[in-house]
Amino acid sequence: MMTAADRLFSYFPLLMTVLLLAALGVFAQWPSLWSAMLVLFVIYFVPPMAQRVMLRWAPLKQGICQIDGRAFSPWLASHHIQALYDALPYLESLLRVFPGFYSMWLRMWGSRVGYGVEWPVRMDVLDRSLMDIGNRVVFAREVELVAHVRKKTDAGRSRVLVRNVRIGSYAFIGAGARVGAGASVPSNASVPEMAVVGVNEVFGDAVRHHEQAEAEFA
Repeated sequence: MMTAADRLFSYFPLLMTVLLLAALGVFAQWPSLWSAMLVLFVIYFVPPMAQRVMLRWAPLKQGICQIDGRAFSPWLASHHIQALYDALPYLESLLRVFPGFYSMWLRMWGSRVGYGVEWPVRMDVLDRSLMDIGNRVVFAREVELVAHVRKKTDAGRSRVLVRNVRIGSYAFIGAGARVGAGASVPSNASVPEMAVVGVNEVFGDAVRHHEQAEAEFA
């Protein structure tokens, strides 16, 4: 069951499509610097601004949340707001071509990103407001950072664990590595290529925290 507010936010991708087509139509009819800026504003500023407003009204609490219950789900609304970049990932990739742009954009969403972070053009960042990244972190290509994990209960309901991804300063994340919800990479650590830093796991620790994650979903 979806609440009325959940259903309203599910139409956000459609709203973005309409706004983008309208902005492109303005640019096609009156090509100028201002109409080009309008297109960029719609693509890169409207979604993070909408999310910041939404989160002021309904703050996103980290931990377990149910996304098909009777209460509004800020995480699900955030998921819909970010859908444009999942559908058209090259829009996000373009920001990584210019030094510093992508870090500034993630800060617009609400993430904490330090200075001098090296982003490859090809990688995936989900939950763009839930990144906590230190200074001078280097990411190799095809890295995936995801701050949520979904699970079905025995009753068929959907639950989501939402936790910040934390990466300390001067860390290196190898090609194809995946860092999950609640995971932490210490400062100066080097994550090998294709490695998985799982849910609630601290990279380099001998003790894994999968049992903790499973207990939270119970």
